[in-house]
Amino acid sequence: MSKLARLAFVGGEENSLCFRGLGFDVYSVNNLESMNKVLPTLRSEGYAVILTEWRFYPQVKSHFEDLKSEALPTILAIPTRESEKGEGTDFINQLVEMALGSSITLQGEE
Repeated sequence: MSKLARLAFVGGEENSLCFRGLGFDVYSVNNLESMNKVLPTLRSEGYAVILTEWRFYPQVKSHFEDLKSEALPTILAIPTRESEKGEGTDFINQLVEMALGSSITLQGEE
């Protein structure tokens, strides 16, 4: 029998309700100090996907740096503030540019 993949959301309480309803394990954190307390649990629980707010993404990514060559966990960040909305696009563009050696963004789509 196969083992089900576990999903986690780490972020503010105001953003956690919808993820709880979707079956994610939710860890409410409001600052970097509370995030530091949650990181060991995220590692020990063996989550397949960890979804976090952009403001916590660098910290989560850094904590799992030694596993970056592994398939899991997949760490994804979502913008939760108006000022963060372009960061995801910039991040994907950087990944594509590293993979292909050049940017494929079309003029006017930036």
